[in-house]
Amino acid sequence: MRTGHAVQKIAVALGMKVIIAERKGEEKVREGRVAFTDALKQATVFMLTAPLVDSTSEMFSTEEFEMMDKSSFLINVGRGGLVNEAALAKALKERTISGAATDVFQTEPADRSNCPLLKEELPNLVLTPHVAWYTAASMRKVAERMWESLEAFAKGEPVNVVYRGKL
Repeated sequence: MRTGHAVQKIAVALGMKVIIAERKGEEKVREGRVAFTDALKQATVFMLTAPLVDSTSEMFSTEEFEMMDKSSFLINVGRGGLVNEAALAKALKERTISGAATDVFQTEPADRSNCPLLKEELPNLVLTPHVAWYTAASMRKVAERMWESLEAFAKGEPVNVVYRGKL
């Protein structure tokens, strides 16, 4: 299941009305979606699960934060770079939006020298390590792949070989 669909199921289960935004800058709005700018004006919780590509780079910046309701909360579990971090820090400091949470950063590892979100205390910002992949299902897959690799190695047929040669 794609991340956005999983998030949608959880949001609906929590009683939230889910709005799916069309891609930023798209003139044609697909069925079941609303224009990006309309979503900015209607929603109060924004969950970013998009990949980082040219069309999604800094999809949220000063202009978008100013269109959002002051009670809005932004959550980025997609990729660093979807949000302009300096603009987000400013929006949080000035209370243009209510709050934000992220587990991804434009530069990783993030530190005070490369991340505007870490330069000063922002009590309305939640930062977590990028561990969204760490679920029971993903851990089962890792264990299965490890077991398959060990069995193949024992048979003399190694798979996923990174280095072949003499150490």
